[in-house]
Amino acid sequence: MKFLRDRFKTMKPYHSDYITEGIKLDANENPYPVPEEMIVHMQKWISTMQVSRYPDTDSKGLMQAIAKAYDLKPQNVICGVGSDELLDCILRATIENGDYVLAPYPSFSMYPQFTMLNAGALLQVALKEDFSYDVPGLIEKISKKQPKVIFLCHPNNPTGSVLSLEDISKIAEAAQGLVVVDEAYGEFCEISALPLINTFNNIIVLKTFSKAYALAGARVGYGLACEALIELLNTVKVPYNLNIFSQEIATWAIENKVLFEPIIENIKQQRAYLDTELKALGLTVYPSATNFIWLKMPKEAYLALEEAKVYIRKMQYEGKPYYRITVGTEDENKVLLKVLTDYFNV
Repeated sequence: MKFLRDRFKTMKPYHSDYITEGIKLDANENPYPVPEEMIVHMQKWISTMQVSRYPDTDSKGLMQAIAKAYDLKPQNVICGVGSDELLDCILRATIENGDYVLAPYPSFSMYPQFTMLNAGALLQVALKEDFSYDVPGLIEKISKKQPKVIFLCHPNNPTGSVLSLEDISKIAEAAQGLVVVDEAYGEFCEISALPLINTFNNIIVLKTFSKAYALAGARVGYGLACEALIELLNTVKVPYNLNIFSQEIATWAIENKVLFEPIIENIKQQRAYLDTELKALGLTVYPSATNFIWLKMPKEAYLALEEAKVYIRKMQYEGKPYYRITVGTEDENKVLLKVLTDYFNV
């Protein structure tokens, strides 16, 4: 520890249990297998891959496929190792020496981590009591502090809450800094900030293949913004960041995104089913536009799930326990509900 920079000495290394048994509803992963056509394609591709060569450092094929999918130019796209790498790039390119970074709270845990890693000072605006965004509070903080970077998780992790395009526009208008709209769960929501990148030169929208496209193991994310912002991020992006496997499988996924639409729709239906059934058990469930549910429940109910090897995410907000349940398959959700029903009927 004596070699560690002072500002990192209060940080704890990020660890996540690698669960290989039971029902895993703790990491917001897509519970469904990828389309069979993807597996067939990748099996054929493996016989032609050149693993002895470095990958395309700019992921041009993937970048072009993403641009085509959104009717943009390749210059409006940047690809990263998950959207996490792009979050880090954004801060590395823009902040230093205690510059302010603004984020909602509670929200994605990596916003504070990356802010500290890049020597920024984190400002937070709490969500409202119902876990909706406090837009006036955000704008007031922006006006007073003018942070270099503003993170808007939309829909928000872990609460599932959303913003309107009008509210995102108001925030961007108030900001002199960069507004990062993190749409990791955007495919499960009806609202996207993507149209705003044509209006605002300080908005970047981040997306990922980890959730809707069931490619969490491939670690591919991307950013969409005006050309100047993309060029700014390319300045600090490390070379050869995406390996050849990740580039190929993500390119196939975006080019064949129609095959994932039934999977996304199924998750939405199961989300509605879980919402109804959990409320029927008397639990406090908050509105969600994601592939997970945010709720309150007794600690003993959580322990009953753990005993049954049904794993969900335990979290805290203002000293109180809350829980985040990933939407699973129909069979997985039925097992979860059976365990909870048995617990509440005891």
